[in-house]
Parts: sequence; structure tokens; C-alpha cells
Amino acid sequence: MSTIVYNYFGRIIKPIIQTKTGHSYSKHALFTGTKPESPSSMWVRPPDPILALLKNPRNPNPLFLPRVFLWLPHLFVEKMHCPNCNRVLEKNGALAPRRVTDTDGPFFIVTWSYYCRHGCQAYFSGWKHELLSAIPAYLRHAFPAELSHKGGLSHAVVNILRVGNQNKMGPSGVHALLCETHTRRYNTLLLQYLEIILERELDLQAKTDAAAAGSAGMRQQTLTNLVSLGKFPEFGSFGAVEGYGGYVPSERYLSAMLNKVIERDERDAAQHTSCIPPRQLAQDDSYKVTKHMAQEDGLGLCTGLFTCMSDWFIRAQALTMTKAHEERIAPLLGIANSARHLGYDEPEIIFSDDPVKDKRLLESVFPSIAAGLTPVAVAHGLDPFTLALGLTPLFLSTSELVEASLAPFV
Repeated sequence: MSTIVYNYFGRIIKPIIQTKTGHSYSKHALFTGTKPESPSSMWVRPPDPILALLKNPRNPNPLFLPRVFLWLPHLFVEKMHCPNCNRVLEKNGALAPRRVTDTDGPFFIVTWSYYCRHGCQAYFSGWKHELLSAIPAYLRHAFPAELSHKGGLSHAVVNILRVGNQNKMGPSGVHALLCETHTRRYNTLLLQYLEIILERELDLQAKTDAAAAGSAGMRQQTLTNLVSLGKFPEFGSFGAVEGYGGYVPSERYLSAMLNKVIERDERDAAQHTSCIPPRQLAQDDSYKVTKHMAQEDGLGLCTGLFTCMSDWFIRAQALTMTKAHEERIAPLLGIANSARHLGYDEPEIIFSDDPVKDKRLLESVFPSIAAGLTPVAVAHGLDPFTLALGLTPLFLSTSELVEASLAPFV
């Protein structure tokens, strides 16, 4: 955190979160605004860049100030309860701000720490997942970010990661997108700063020339004329710590955060998938995934990954050692039992890359797919093929016997 931002927190944010009425902490006017032009909000926003520059063109510091989200749930509920023992929590002081990456820049979250004095004596930060789960849902959904150990991503960035992952744009594509939007915002602010400086200095030079020559416009305006007007503060680079302080998370961090969000929602996603009727299924085995898994003495622990899908959702998976049906019947039975438990019909059709081999397995798990089927020959009006009397089938076990038997007819 730069000195500029640090002083901003001490001067502006600290008085807001430590507002008192008597000896008790109370809501600041920021949370109780009723005027249409200044509604109540959990956000503290810096001055608009153009207004700050019009006030003082030679001071770029207001352009470096971030948005701040004040997460103070104790101000919006009657009592905060401990997630472990359900006792009442007490406030235990403000925590250091947490920086979060948004779509075009950062913002900070400020919250309190809470202590279960009369119960399990556990400490909880205001943004801890366990504490968020214990507060009312309407308030929990106002929290704007997914946090890691020391940072975080806004919900907008997480949504981009989700959609990108579903449409073949992984974390590398999202990283490139964030680099573009973050640097574009920096370049826009830098351009505004330089343009207003240039305009003010050219205007000053024009007035100076007009006073000296007695009329305006007799001397051509050039940048070299501005050298004598004094230096103005440098804006600094994108990543300057004591300046703009730009930062874009790495691809590895974006991948880890996406996996964290998906794994946290795994239970809900599994429940949602199980509630979808399996009208049609498709199954297949993959032998590529297991090549990227751990090996023992050069040998893989599993040879394949069996997957069964319903429409766009994976319904069951299992790591297999062989191609035997015994290793695949358990996940299929799980789908069948779930469908019967929820009152759904069995699938109408099942796709397989080897239907002859898998027919017996699938019909044993889903008996309805074999009911009422009409053989292809009967459907086309073909009579069953029968051997003439006196003919005996002869099985040829080798290719040489087959060639020798067909040679007289070729």
C-alpha cells in the first residue's frame, strides 16, 4: 500500500468505521443517506478524476485513490452469532484492508474482527467464509468478492472466469483481458492528466505572450515555450508502488481461484445435476486423462476414466483399471437409483461407442431401454435368415482358413 493510499485510509476511512454515539459504535451518515443525489452506500468512492484535476491540475494523487467497500455486518443485524457455538460475537477491532482485483482496477475491503468471548473463544474476520455463512442470506450476497489468503477477485472477475472456462477461454485469456482493461484505465488517467496540464500551460503561455506583445496570437504556441514554466509532478508508471500501483494477478492465481470457487460450489452443483431427468445418456472411456496422473514405478495407478453424461452435464465418473463392466456398473446404478428416487423415467436412449459390447450392461441397469424394441429386420419387412436342411455351420478360426475357403470363388 502506497503512502498516498495509507494516508487516505487514516484520514477518510478510519473516522467512518469508528463512528460512535456515546460509547457505542454506530452507523456513519454514509449508511443512512436519504437524498437522491447522495444515497446510502457501503462504498466509499474517490473524487471523479476530471473534477479532481480541475481543482488542482498539478496534483495527480487523487487519481491513485481506490474504491473502498465497508463490510460492517454488525451494523445491519441485531446480533452477530458464532458459527461454532451460536453465542453472541463481540467486535474485536478493525482489520488491515484487503486488496481485491476488479475488472479494470483494484478496490479495498475494510471489515472488523469478531470474538466469541462467552462461548468457544474463537476469532473470526468479517470476511471469513464461516462467518459469512452464519449471517442472513440477503446480507451475505452483498459481499462483492471471493478472497484468497492475502488477496481476492471481485465477483465480476470470477464470473468472467466462469464464462470463459465454459467457452474455451481459460485463465490465460482472462489474464490477457485483465491486462488490457487495467492498463487502458491507467492510460486514460495518464492522458487526462497530461492533457489538462498541457491545456493549462498553453493558456498561461498565451496570456503571457499577449501581455508582452499587446495582442494574442502573434507568437506561435510550441512545447518549447513551456520549459520555463516549471516542472509538474510525474504521473509514474503502471506498477509504481508510490503512484498508480497497478497489478494484474497471474494465470496461476486465476486458475487457483477458479478451482476454489468451483470446489466450494461442488455440493450444490452435484445436487442440481442429480435433479435433472436423465432423458438421454452418453458414455465413453478416456485414456488421456490418466496419463497426467501420478505414477508408481512408471506405471499409472489407473488406465482409464469412465464418464457418463446427460445432455450437457456429467452425471457420473469413475477411474478404471480394466475394461470390465464390473467397474462401470456402480456409477450407472447411482444414476438409475437417483432417477427412481426423484420419480423420473429411465433414459429413452443411451449412446455408446461400442453398443454391442455395452448392450447387456446398459439393459441390466436400465431395463426400460430394451422394452418394446423392434428388430431392424422386422421393421423393414425382412424374414429371418434360416439355413437349409442338411447344412452345418463351420467356424474358421484363422485368416489362412478363410482365404483358402474363399479362393475358389475369387
